[in-house]
Amino acid sequence: MAIYHLSTKPVSRSSGRTATASIAYRAGIAIKDERTGKEHDYTKRSGVVSTRLHTPNGLNIERNELWNLAETTETRKNSRTAREIVVNLPYELSGRERIMLVNEFAKDLATQYGVAVDVAVHTPDAQGDNRNHHAHIMLTTRKLERLESGRVALTSKSQLEMSNTQLKERNLPTASDELKLIRKQWADLTNKHLKEAKVDARIDHRSHKDRGLEQLPTQKLGWEASAMERKGIATDKGDYNRMVKAFNQTLNQVAVLDKSINEREQSNDRLREAIDQATKHVEFTARNTARTDQNTDFANKVIDDAQQQTEEAERVIDRADRAIAKHQRQLEAKQASVATLAPQQIKKQSEVTAVTEPSPDVFKENRKIYLEYAEKIETTAKSILSNQLKMLQDKGKPALAKFEKLRDNEPLFFGKDKWREDKQNALNTFNAIKERHDGIKDKGVTDEHLEQAKQHIAKHEPSYHAKAQQAIEILQELDRAKKDDKAKEHGADFHAQQGQTYSGKILRSDETGIVQQTRNGTIYHPAMSGIEQGKSYNLENKGDSYNVQQEYEFRKTGKSLDQDRDINR
Repeated sequence: MAIYHLSTKPVSRSSGRTATASIAYRAGIAIKDERTGKEHDYTKRSGVVSTRLHTPNGLNIERNELWNLAETTETRKNSRTAREIVVNLPYELSGRERIMLVNEFAKDLATQYGVAVDVAVHTPDAQGDNRNHHAHIMLTTRKLERLESGRVALTSKSQLEMSNTQLKERNLPTASDELKLIRKQWADLTNKHLKEAKVDARIDHRSHKDRGLEQLPTQKLGWEASAMERKGIATDKGDYNRMVKAFNQTLNQVAVLDKSINEREQSNDRLREAIDQATKHVEFTARNTARTDQNTDFANKVIDDAQQQTEEAERVIDRADRAIAKHQRQLEAKQASVATLAPQQIKKQSEVTAVTEPSPDVFKENRKIYLEYAEKIETTAKSILSNQLKMLQDKGKPALAKFEKLRDNEPLFFGKDKWREDKQNALNTFNAIKERHDGIKDKGVTDEHLEQAKQHIAKHEPSYHAKAQQAIEILQELDRAKKDDKAKEHGADFHAQQGQTYSGKILRSDETGIVQQTRNGTIYHPAMSGIEQGKSYNLENKGDSYNVQQEYEFRKTGKSLDQDRDINR
């Protein structure tokens, strides 16, 4: 299972950091800071496999020029000059696929927020986890735009750097809510790339609580197993309970970390408000009092203290995020251990209940439950889509109203440049929201909506969800048993299952299908042709078709599945 990790932190002068030094180190390059005159040279560092700079609307600017501009544009001693996002890249993807994934994400951020986005992809540390492929994403705190003079400049603060008061005035989500949207955006994009690469692993940006992950119950030992355990003799049930307890303990640790992140994000929202109020105080005292210097120094101290607290909170969030990733890996191992015992327990239970002949109406009853469940999923998915579209419509109305107001109120003499800029920004904001709305509407109900619907039902109607899952399992088992009976009619032990790959010698090949000898018994493949009897093949069942390759060729030449022949059933 791929690991989810996304953390963000500011690059601020109050913490002794600069945008030029940060990008030089992340990208493994040399940059001279024009503001301080200091040379930052990290050309000898290793582990940087790819770098790329993304700009909104394809604006042309060199990396050195951009990050020096980020430093010189800010004048306060405690200014933020950049924002850094760190993401974990799935080790299940190839190097090229990881680079494509993170650059698509960076391009989306540049378009979405109108900022420049610089990406550096790093390999795992030699001493660390060899799965820890990651990327550092540096964002400018201001929008990158082309002025009427033709010069490219950093202008107004981006949405990610606004206070909640400013965001509320513009009818935009709070800073923490926007971060949650970015976290979801990264998860959705990563899962898309994993699916395209035919990797089964998926990531989830939500907390374990939001995902409805609950602690597993232990099993009652019984007097015999209890007696053996007291004597120091391990039993299957005892081993199972110990793994469940370890799993539950890790789940609790992850929940604590999730809570820590949420609390810190809320604290950051309050600190941003303090920074905004202090900044306004500086501006007010500069205009309205004779004690300007004293009041300004006090307000700057408030700003500095608030920013330091914000940065510390974001460092805590970053550490908690990394800890969650570590615990997640522990969770995977324990889940795998528990999962190995669970089928045994299920098998034992089935052996007990198999004595009773199922009623003739079992199939009908469970199919009815399944069809109702499928209909409920479809209805819920449509509702989720409808809510998505409504949220975007509500988000787009203020932007459109602002544009129309500006369009209808052109100044006669002064302020035309500012008017044109504001009008264009309002139009760009509306068009971006409309484009996103229309794109989602055109796609209609997607696999993602259906998955969200399933999760919604599982969370809000757990009993009904469990009943439906049980019905699905029963139907699958009945279908498997029916197909296996058909396989036995053709002299095989089992019927081929969709999604499985079978390797072995072909025992029979005729118009009725193929019988193949495998390690786990003989397999029946119905309605296949073109397979030579007596030779060994790898057969991948894709449902309505097969990927077929001679086994000796696979071992000798190492051909990929792209070179396989596709044979329809």
